[in-house]
Amino acid sequence: MNAEANLPPLEFKINYITWTTFQVEATSPALTYILTDYSFGVPTELYRGPNGIITLDNLTKNTNYSFTLVGYVPPFGNTEPALVEFKTPDRMQPKPPSFLEPFNQTLDQVSFFWSPGEVEGGEPRYEIRRDKSLLDTPKTPPYTDTTPEQGRDHSYCIRTFDDGFTFSEPVCVNVYFEDLTAPTKPTGLRTSNLALQLSWDESYDSSGDITYIVDKGIDDELGRTKQLEFSITGLEAGVRYEFGVTAIDNSNNKSDREIISYPAIGISLKDKRGV
Repeated sequence: MNAEANLPPLEFKINYITWTTFQVEATSPALTYILTDYSFGVPTELYRGPNGIITLDNLTKNTNYSFTLVGYVPPFGNTEPALVEFKTPDRMQPKPPSFLEPFNQTLDQVSFFWSPGEVEGGEPRYEIRRDKSLLDTPKTPPYTDTTPEQGRDHSYCIRTFDDGFTFSEPVCVNVYFEDLTAPTKPTGLRTSNLALQLSWDESYDSSGDITYIVDKGIDDELGRTKQLEFSITGLEAGVRYEFGVTAIDNSNNKSDREIISYPAIGISLKDKRGV
């Protein structure tokens, strides 16, 4: 084997590090991989073989380690050494609960139960988030969320943490809440003069998905839009029109209808020109 280093260093990734183990994975191809330990002054070859995924056991916690990873690529020879350095943690990363289970769900609340997590320092505590926003840090189950929003598919995640605020990986579950509440009524409906463009203030709905139905009288729908304005053409001179706007969500819940007259009530029809 040609020992002369004449190729770029291998690319690699560290898959995990614990108190006593670590795993490195070479992401560049080679026929043979060599991992050498330089942590304690004397180079010690720990692995030589074809497997680019190398796992070491029997490390010491809270200790700095330094390795080199070299690949042999025929017929060119060895790669330059890739430096692999890390420090083992001084305590075990907390383990998350094995499950997060919702129960007693209603339209406006849901409760959760979970299995115990594990920590090295102190008693396990739990962090619960909804859509990445912190809800609470309970010590034990169950936990009840009383502020979900209708029409939403909320993502709930739990993590275990210890007395040093070291966190586990999250365990997550999605919970959908049925939407039975209509959006708020559009307000501030108004027109511009000759262009006759209707505009209104935004409605609110917990689902966040609102469509506006624009009509020229009940059962005379002109169109639908997610914008806060709507242009109208084809009006006749000397006619007073009543326009309405109704908000509807993705569960087909409808708000009350906001109405406006054009020309406005109290203005003579002969003072307005049709468009």
